[in-house]
Amino acid sequence: MRLPPGKLLLLCLLFALPVRAELAAQLQREAESRLQAHAEQQAWPPYRAEFEPWLPAGAAQLPACEQAPRFSPAQPDARPWGRIPYLIQCPDSPGWQIRARLMVRVRLPVWVAAEPLSREQELVSARLELQAMDIGRLHRGFVSGPRPGAQRLLRDLPAGEPLYPALLAPAWLVRRGEPVVIEAVGESFTISTRGLALDNGAERELIRVRNSDSGQEIRARVVGANRVRTLL
Repeated sequence: MRLPPGKLLLLCLLFALPVRAELAAQLQREAESRLQAHAEQQAWPPYRAEFEPWLPAGAAQLPACEQAPRFSPAQPDARPWGRIPYLIQCPDSPGWQIRARLMVRVRLPVWVAAEPLSREQELVSARLELQAMDIGRLHRGFVSGPRPGAQRLLRDLPAGEPLYPALLAPAWLVRRGEPVVIEAVGESFTISTRGLALDNGAERELIRVRNSDSGQEIRARVVGANRVRTLL
């Protein structure tokens, strides 16, 4: 039986739709798995995600793939959220390859300032709270997961603004003008004396200190709270 051209085209499209829909579903499952792995690695709290896969119209005419298609981000180091270009490959011989993309929107609780915070303020004394946000809009990054601590702010942060990695630095273990213990460590000896810090210093940083007994100014490495070690 011969079908009119219009009905024949419609029939072809109906047979092609499941192929394209299945590829889109597989692409979404791949993206969901990738996002979940990242969330577990970063110890994210529970989040909400929306996925919008897109495949070109030509995907409807692709031959069936006998082996499992391979899905990979076009940029291997791409974040698992936002607008992500993908490559879909059929490893058959001959196989095929197409480009696709996926929009992933994630709402995640992130740490924000509950009140205005000041430069050099330590987070252990800061009022912070978790607030759900669309992380795709946080272009400077964000801080989620366990409450941050043992860090300080490099600049002021208004109330309601989220923390982000470039804003944070290790907390000072030694503060300028405070007394310190100066240690000299050798193969079989340890000598300690009193001193005064001339700089602020985080762990492993080199700072200037003054020996209280000799008055000599030296450089030493911060090894603990109000403790420094001389360079041998």
